[in-house]
Amino acid sequence: MEYIILTFMVEPEGEYEVSKCLELGTASFGSDIDEALDNLMDATRVYLDTVDDLGECRQRLEEKGVTVYPYVPAELEIRRAKLVAGGTLVPQLMTLGPASLD
Repeated sequence: MEYIILTFMVEPEGEYEVSKCLELGTASFGSDIDEALDNLMDATRVYLDTVDDLGECRQRLEEKGVTVYPYVPAELEIRRAKLVAGGTLVPQLMTLGPASLD
């Protein structure tokens, strides 16, 4: 199993919370921060599965500057840091299956 750390950002936009993965460019939204993060996790997983199916996962991650760890990064602390604009940054640990990097 391999792991990547992505940065998810959530910002209020009208009546919704809009979420974006800063490294991969995936995006989603929800009625609150938790729903926006859950939806973004799903969208990001679909993206990773799709590039895996195309045989381009490793290449895409390298292009985006995403480090692939062969182990669980030590002491990953999921923190929510407030931005000046009122958004939220959330470091997100994701797993890559063995076939994801072929």
